[in-house]
Amino acid sequence: MFLESQFPGLKWSKNLETLIDLYKKQKPILDQLKIELKEMDGELEHELNVLSSNIDLKVATIFQTSPELRNSLKTSGNYALSELEENIACLTVFLDTVKAGVDTEKIRKGICVRQCLKRVDYALDQLLLFLSEPFKDLTSREQEILVNLSEGLSNEEIADKLYISIKTVKNHVSSIYRKTGFKERAKLVLAARSVLG
Repeated sequence: MFLESQFPGLKWSKNLETLIDLYKKQKPILDQLKIELKEMDGELEHELNVLSSNIDLKVATIFQTSPELRNSLKTSGNYALSELEENIACLTVFLDTVKAGVDTEKIRKGICVRQCLKRVDYALDQLLLFLSEPFKDLTSREQEILVNLSEGLSNEEIADKLYISIKTVKNHVSSIYRKTGFKERAKLVLAARSVLG
């Protein structure tokens, strides 16, 4: 999905540093929402705190990788980076409505923000996966197939979801095995899930 077409007034970049800066700029709005939620729904406020902390930790981990590896994300058309872009855009647009005081209940806003943060958190898990050995050399489509494999989808289900043939999925799975050195689907999926959570 190209965000430029959905949000023509906003400028998006598949540059990791720019996306993280955009997320950090939204933190004060998020913090204000958490304060307002604390009195109404302490459990939701706690969940937002945990998610924010997890995201901050993952961002720090990503920035501990080599600059060359992070820069390779720009040229590879990284699937996880596209997912991160989409999810930060969703969070940004929603937090902008919170900041503007759009008339909706705080609890509903908190629940929507929680979903956005969960998606950003998962996209960061994907980025960490594809920055690590043996997954860093996968193409964007192979990354997308691997994420779907780790979610327990069959080749047929992946083909239906991505609108490609089963034979194409099988070819990508074979390529993933070859590039990562895994010989069994179960071991490949376990290795991916160990990072994805």
